[in-house]
Amino acid sequence: MKSDSIAIMMSRLMLMLMLISILLLGYTLPVAGSDELKRSLLRDIISMDKTELFNNYGELALAKAKTQAVIQGMPGYEVTAETRNWVNILIEIINDFEAMTALSENKEPSYHIGAIRKAEAINNSIYELKRYETPEREGIPMLLELALKRFYRKEGFFFQNIAANTGETRLKIEYEYISSNAYALGGMPSDATRMEFEARRDERIYNRDMNRAKEYINASELHLHKAKNSRSAFFGAAFMQIIKARDSFEQAKELYEKHKDKELENVKVRETEIEAVYRRLMLDTLEVVALYLIALSLITGILWMKFMRWHGELDDTMLGEELIE
Repeated sequence: MKSDSIAIMMSRLMLMLMLISILLLGYTLPVAGSDELKRSLLRDIISMDKTELFNNYGELALAKAKTQAVIQGMPGYEVTAETRNWVNILIEIINDFEAMTALSENKEPSYHIGAIRKAEAINNSIYELKRYETPEREGIPMLLELALKRFYRKEGFFFQNIAANTGETRLKIEYEYISSNAYALGGMPSDATRMEFEARRDERIYNRDMNRAKEYINASELHLHKAKNSRSAFFGAAFMQIIKARDSFEQAKELYEKHKDKELENVKVRETEIEAVYRRLMLDTLEVVALYLIALSLITGILWMKFMRWHGELDDTMLGEELIE
């Protein structure tokens, strides 16, 4: 019986604690459809002090002002959880916009690419905001879209300029495509089409040259292999092969350098090998030529000596005949 009484007392105590917790939560959290929720949302909106951002993007300042006016004009009982949801989405968009523009202020393209990724997330949030009747009716998502389009246009111009000043063709093509896409999202279809045309043209030339470069590299490797493993009896056959290997490699190298392609670093190992084989075969060839010249000199010397001996004997013979006469 005693244990039962203790259990009942504990149950009552737990129930009292739960009731107290519920009452405390009721005082600390604004209730949906209340003046307290309205005041809380207004505090959140007014506290967004982003002077520089609002100066650069007046559409965001106007969206904030319209939201504030809408909430202020609503009776407390109309300010519900739904109101809180769309206001929070708006606040999140403005905060993301600030982070996005901070990234775009950096001169490095990688930061701008990160900013464009942020813009994609903002665009998704705007789409979500459109699902709510009140902000859609007040034209708040439209203001945000206008601000985002202006951002995209700036990014389109940024990547257009950086593409024009980029020596590495592969990066140039990437930046041109980014510029085209940004212009399209910024509502500038003619500029988007122009940048896409430039990107496709550069891509076509680049792919053509890279295919040719690979063919030259393959030819160079084939000639190098023949030079290293030549069994031809023809004098200089191996040396001719290594010269062809050098020429093919130089043609490939010119194409890689034209596009400032990173693949050049990978194939330079082959250039070192070609030069080493070229020097060895050059020395071998010079040795053979030197031996040939020495042999030719010896033969010439011997023939000259024989000629001089024969010439002397002929003079003696002619002199003897003169004496006999």
